[in-house]
Amino acid sequence: MNTESDKPWNYFSSDPQYSNVLKLRLENKVEMDSALAMGRYLNQYASGDLDIVDFGGGPGHYYPVISRLYQNGGITYRSVDIDAANIDAGLRHFAGDKKADFTVGSVLDPAPFLTDRNCVVSANTLPHIPTVAPLLEAIRNSEQVHSFLFRMLIGDECVQIKKHLSGTDFDAMFARGYQHNNIYSIAYLQSVLGDDWTLERLPDLFDVTRLAEHSVPMQKTDHFYSNRVSRPVGDMIFKGDVYMPWAFVSGTRRGR
Repeated sequence: MNTESDKPWNYFSSDPQYSNVLKLRLENKVEMDSALAMGRYLNQYASGDLDIVDFGGGPGHYYPVISRLYQNGGITYRSVDIDAANIDAGLRHFAGDKKADFTVGSVLDPAPFLTDRNCVVSANTLPHIPTVAPLLEAIRNSEQVHSFLFRMLIGDECVQIKKHLSGTDFDAMFARGYQHNNIYSIAYLQSVLGDDWTLERLPDLFDVTRLAEHSVPMQKTDHFYSNRVSRPVGDMIFKGDVYMPWAFVSGTRRGR
């Protein structure tokens, strides 16, 4: 059976260590810089009641932060993630919360998850999938969606990057065991979405000291794993040798 979990680009399902980090952040009420930025930008650029779908939302660790910071209306929240363990964790943690739901699914097949949503968010996921085109096309074709906010890699050109995830096993390099770190331009996003959408590139917001001190437990036993973890170099962010031009992109449908 050919599923998202066995696609060569899908390192998510084979990295339970990082999934555990996200679950612990949720349990310990750790508010990530990117979650704080997303909540603040939603409060600044969105309005009214938001029915949010969060692609790559994991166990819902952004949901409490967004709910706390968004002051312009009510919120319902849906996390869509390809890692079933993340979804199970979210269902357990938010059991009884009627405003939140969690479902296994893929951002590469987004349309079924948009039918009752008016706002789409995604943070830290879009660079790591083969293409964002299916998501942009689904947003363009879903008239009830009036806004989105993404944290993704934005530059002046579109660049596809494959990072090989082993320092010792080079069999089938770039055919399996890799991670995308793709960069997109605002011009490309606009070309897919069309003229009905107004886009704005917003700066990434993060604490440099906090980022410099950031680590995950897997680094203690696998030094090469450090190449997957963000680190500051001056005012830039790298993962290993790869420059990561993180930015937020806010999109608003004209006339809404």
